[in-house]
This record gives sequence, structure tokens and C-alpha cells, in this order.
Amino acid sequence: MTSTAASATETFPREPVSARHARRFLRAFLAENRREELVEAAELALSEVVTNALLHAHTAFDVALSLHTDGGVLVEVNDGNPQIPVQRDYADQATTGRGMELVEALSADCGVHAHGDGKTVWFVIRGTGADDAQTLVTAWQIDVDDVLPADDTTKVVLLGLPPTLWLAAREHHDSVLRELALYAFEHPESAPPQDRLALADQARAWISEEVVTELGRLAAAAATAHRMLPEGHPSPLPDTPPELDVEMSVPADAPVAFGALQDVLDSAERLAVAGLLLARPGLPEIVAVRDWACEQAIAQQQGVVPTAWPGTQDERFTAAVHDRAQPSVPEWDASSVTHASRGVVAADDANRIVAISRLLAAALGWEVSDLVGRRVVALIPPELREAHVAGFTRHLTTGESHAIGVPLRLPVLRRDGTRIQCDFLIDQTKVKSGRTVYVAWIEPCQ
Repeated sequence: MTSTAASATETFPREPVSARHARRFLRAFLAENRREELVEAAELALSEVVTNALLHAHTAFDVALSLHTDGGVLVEVNDGNPQIPVQRDYADQATTGRGMELVEALSADCGVHAHGDGKTVWFVIRGTGADDAQTLVTAWQIDVDDVLPADDTTKVVLLGLPPTLWLAAREHHDSVLRELALYAFEHPESAPPQDRLALADQARAWISEEVVTELGRLAAAAATAHRMLPEGHPSPLPDTPPELDVEMSVPADAPVAFGALQDVLDSAERLAVAGLLLARPGLPEIVAVRDWACEQAIAQQQGVVPTAWPGTQDERFTAAVHDRAQPSVPEWDASSVTHASRGVVAADDANRIVAISRLLAAALGWEVSDLVGRRVVALIPPELREAHVAGFTRHLTTGESHAIGVPLRLPVLRRDGTRIQCDFLIDQTKVKSGRTVYVAWIEPCQ
């Protein structure tokens, strides 16, 4: 640590306990300089910035503190990841995407800038916002440093983990866990307690950090990556190996955390279905891959032999309607699709087919009534399903729409298992309820 009476800087490692240590460092600095009235607001804002650094930057970070002549304090958090955090344009009722918005609400001024080897997130606290901090601190703060003891560890192996699917699942988990933290403050009677939220976030981090580390190791070794979608597809999904064997060293009592992750995410799914969170419910594959990972971690610590990820070729992913998803879109008129003289299919934001033209259904060997209600992956070759689910999940989570309005050529699966190359053009339509219908014009190639 370096410091003078009016400034101090300390470096913290990329460890969950660093969030607590950073807050203590800030408290001690403000107490030494007789600025105790700034503690609540400054701690809450620092917690948000540091938590984001731990969860997303994946590097060590510095906290620099300095007093302003007007009695305020400038707080700067420097990490080694130059990616600037994005403040998303969400509705007023949204319960996620508000990291910098929260900091802005508490501070007199704030900002972020990238530099050569990372970025700096900074804010100024001048005493205003202290009253709000007392109210907000419980709502926002999930302490990532409240973790299980790591004295006794065991090894867990996730065989054949699908990295593209897991990275998309991680984005979805980040979104719903952040929303759930705020919802838990406003509705504690119907949400998991804060300690369960912290355990769940720790279990999620164990898996995701190992996946990211392994992908980095393979990239450094120039290992062959797999293109998930055909050349020319505009998807931003990274090229990855089709599967990874991921080894984790976790505390001996980690089953408690993995059980909490399942319980907490199930709670979030139920709230999303009810429309109480901004996030859409997770697609079945997203739910299945995290259940598989959690159940493997729990079972292996009880002596069960590892079982590989079974993939998404199971009929339950194609035929069964996601039983936790909201009903289809009743206010949308499907007649323009049903009676179209061209090949066209429409799906809702739960990725279910809500209408298909007779011409296209016949070309694929189906009756219209047999396809409506099935999931879109029923028409996607098995080797492309995880990429489709990952891309669609990323679209729902981030709002990115790389494939909308872009001519595509992709194989389509027929009922008998054969494939035909087709030209696609996908559009999306918002309906009054705020939900989205996706319409794909599909023409078999000549």
C-alpha cells in the first residue's frame, strides 16, 4: 500500500475476499481523514465496482483513494481488462443492467475510461446519497467474499462440457442473479436469502472461471478451435473446441453451494416466468447444462463416477414445450404466416414455433399441427443446436441481433433426418405486451 494523509492506493488479488478487504481499506482511509459520513455511500458504490471487477475483469485490481478540497473522496478502481462495462438501455422497472446507474445515483460524478493495459472506473462521493445508501446496501450487495472454507478440497471433473453453451448460460446466470439480488430486497418473503445468493454465485464462478482458464490455455497452445456455425454466419460466438474436460478443485462441502445454485436459479426462473424479472426464462438447454454441471459436482463428491454431458440431441429438447415458459403470444395474428404462399415459420421468445406455412411444413415432411408448439431446434441439425441456443440466449440477454435482417444459408432438418440447404431471412416484431415474435422466410435452395 502507498499512502499520504490525503491519498492511498492498494492492490488486491483476484480473490472473492478482496471485496471485503477493499471496503475495509476504504473505511480506514475515511476514518483516518474524519470523513465517516461518506462511508455508507462510498462503500456501496465501491462494492458494485469491485464485484464487477471480480466477476467480469478476472484480474487483480488497484483501489486509489484521494480527498477532494470540498470534503469529498475520489475512488478509482483499476483492473487489467480494457473492456468497458456497458450500461444497458433497460426500462424503469428493470432489475439488472444498473451497475453504473447505481454508482451514478450515489455519487456526485463518475465515469470509466480504458487505457493501454486495462481500464479505470471512478466516482466521487461528497456526502449526498448517504441516506439512500443505507436503504440500497442490503438490496444490491451480494458479498462474493462470503464463500465456503477451502481448507479441504476435492476434485470434480466435468466431462465433455460444451463451452459455447456454457458461456451463453453464464451470461444468462449473471443477468438473473443480478436481478434476483434486488428483487430479494424488495420481496424477501418470496426470494432466496442473501447467504444462499452468495453461495450460488460462488458455485457459478467456480465453473465459469475454470472454463475460461481452460479456453485460454488451449488458445495459447494453438489448439484447434471449432467453428460452431457455417462460414459467413454473422454470429459473434467465439470459435471453441466442441467440448472440454474441466477439472475443478472445490471445498469438500461445496455440494451446499452447487445445491444453492440450482435452487437460486430455479427461483429466478419462476420469477422470470411470472414476468417479475427483466430476463426471459432460460431455454431448456441452458437449464439442462447447469443442472448437469451441478449434479455432477454433487454426485462426484459422494464417490459417483463422472458422466459426460449427453448433448442436446435428446427428443425432450425438440418435442417438449418448455413447461416453465410463458404461454405463447395470443395478441399476435398468425394468419399471415399460416396462409403464406411461401416458406415461412414464426417463433416466440421462448423459441417455440407458433406458426408455419403449409408449404414449408410439407417440404420438411411435417403436418402444420405437428410442428406448432414444438421448439425451433426441431428444425435444426443436432450439430448446430448448441450454437443456435447459445446465440439466441445471448440475443435475449444482451439485445444483440446479428442475424436479424441478414441473408443466411443454413441446413434445415427434415422429419426423416435428412437435411436441405435453405436461404433464410429473419425478422422480428414487437407486440403490445412487449414480447417478440421472430419470423423466418425460408426457401429451399434450387
